[in-house]
Amino acid sequence: MSCDYQTTLRSGTLFQASKIPYHYWIYAIVLMTYTKKSISALEMQRQLGHKRYEPIWAMMHKIRKAMGNRDSRYQLEELIELDDGFVKTFKDKDGDDSNGNKLGRGTQENSNILVMCRVDSGK
Repeated sequence: MSCDYQTTLRSGTLFQASKIPYHYWIYAIVLMTYTKKSISALEMQRQLGHKRYEPIWAMMHKIRKAMGNRDSRYQLEELIELDDGFVKTFKDKDGDDSNGNKLGRGTQENSNILVMCRVDSGK
């Protein structure tokens, strides 16, 4: 039985109806999430090496809208636990990291993180 319905990898995603290559999208998402301050569409266009401003501007608005939708969908409610920590770098057998720096909270090579989660009360 054949339904003759065709679909693509882009269907139902941010990439739908976009002619911008996938690697531009991924690089834009990375830049938008890793920068502390907002990145302008003009700077994004420069980073990507794209000729036209308008498609990059539209792509960034789609990404921002998707990020906002995600935030409204996953609200932390009731009992919340909060903890901080850090992400370690790779280390040698000596207990030092690959650059010879000390390990632990005081190193320059670690990034501080903050984790929040909702605790299920067992209802």
